[in-house]
Amino acid sequence: MSALADWLALRPTPACCTPAQRRALAAFRRCRTPALGGHVYRCTACARTDFAYHSCHHRACPRCGGAATGAWTARQEARLLPVPYFLVTFTLPAELRAGVGARPELLHDLLFRESAAALQQVAAEPRLLGAELGFVGVLHTWGRQLQHHPHVHFVVPGGGLRADGKKWIPARQPDWLLPVAKLAAVFRRRFEGALRASAPALHATVPAGTWRRRWIVHSQPAGSGTNVVRYLARYVGRTAIADERIVAADDEAVTFRYTDSATREKKTCTLAAAEFLRRYLQHVLPPGRHRVRYFGWQHPAAKARRMVVETLLATPIVIAAPPPVPQWQLRCPHCGAFALVRVGTLPRQARAPPQCVAA
Repeated sequence: MSALADWLALRPTPACCTPAQRRALAAFRRCRTPALGGHVYRCTACARTDFAYHSCHHRACPRCGGAATGAWTARQEARLLPVPYFLVTFTLPAELRAGVGARPELLHDLLFRESAAALQQVAAEPRLLGAELGFVGVLHTWGRQLQHHPHVHFVVPGGGLRADGKKWIPARQPDWLLPVAKLAAVFRRRFEGALRASAPALHATVPAGTWRRRWIVHSQPAGSGTNVVRYLARYVGRTAIADERIVAADDEAVTFRYTDSATREKKTCTLAAAEFLRRYLQHVLPPGRHRVRYFGWQHPAAKARRMVVETLLATPIVIAAPPPVPQWQLRCPHCGAFALVRVGTLPRQARAPPQCVAA
């Protein structure tokens, strides 16, 4: 069970919630309760019965997303190439965060699109790499204290496919991909042009100095890519904060742990209950928005170019069955055996069944 989900389920819905945030809170309240119904199980090993309620499967629910996260991690690790990898992060300046809060569906798209285009544009220059990149991006909208901090992480292989599609061009150094100052300048210029064209009124509210100062782009080597995929996977199926970071939570306040980005020290932050709920809900994505996107020859529509890359790198294309995932829902809570068999159903809005008893 999730203590954070239980706490969220008991909170009253704030009056200023968006429809998406209201739906999220409603899902948290129903998740794994009689409201969604469930199944009745009998253990073939110890002959005792048990029941389990259905999950809400909302992507912001702290209880759900574990299986989806594991499956995504396995898929990404299977697709890693035998080259060095890099983690490249593009961050929007603070002056644009209010605009993201007002128009998330537009600003998130622009953040993804223009940062990816900046990577491709700089990588295409012959003196730098002269190739097309293929990479996956994961959107984050929160900082370490749950404040609004929109940025996107890209997992980028150290090299690319030449324009004619006949040669793999490796990165010049195993610990350096592209100049971050140039990436930041191109990203800033592209984002301003796209925002002015898409939302001139919103563009006019941004201070002029925002378009002149240097934006933040960070690039760091990521080895084989396995560790960074596992790091990003924690945020693919869930939102903002995990249960293990919560120190205390009651009707008045919530205290949680975080790591200071400047000093790397472990600290705690205490927020009023209403403020914690506001910060948490602001990271619920609008309907139809994707947290993960693919670009270049890693795009789902670019399978032919992806196969060319695998051929050039002598990477065998093996279609293997996914690794077995433990079916934890079939594990008996009494004897620990994976021997539960479904013998009945619990209808929606049913009363909770009595405590499990021996048959």
